[in-house]
Amino acid sequence: MLKWNRNLLIGENIKNIQKIQKKLDSGRPLPGIYLVTLSDNPSVLLEILPALTLMQEAAADICPEIIGITKGKDVAFDMVSDIIHEVYHETGEFRIKEYWKNR
Repeated sequence: MLKWNRNLLIGENIKNIQKIQKKLDSGRPLPGIYLVTLSDNPSVLLEILPALTLMQEAAADICPEIIGITKGKDVAFDMVSDIIHEVYHETGEFRIKEYWKNR
């Protein structure tokens, strides 16, 4: 089962988020869907994963916490940029994981 953040950011181009989450949780392929996740690597702020990678059960099992979902890679990059700007504007730091968990 994937780890979805309670403050999940949903791209404007996403329709019916519950249906998409259900499909992703069951391992079904969703081409064009990208997930923004908190990184387990301390030197990486955020990660963008194509939802297709989660078809592999091992990848889904180690997927970091998902904080955003979009349709399209460019929209995912914009979302990451917006998150980084928000965190820096609010805190003056780039501690995204701490900020997001205390949000």
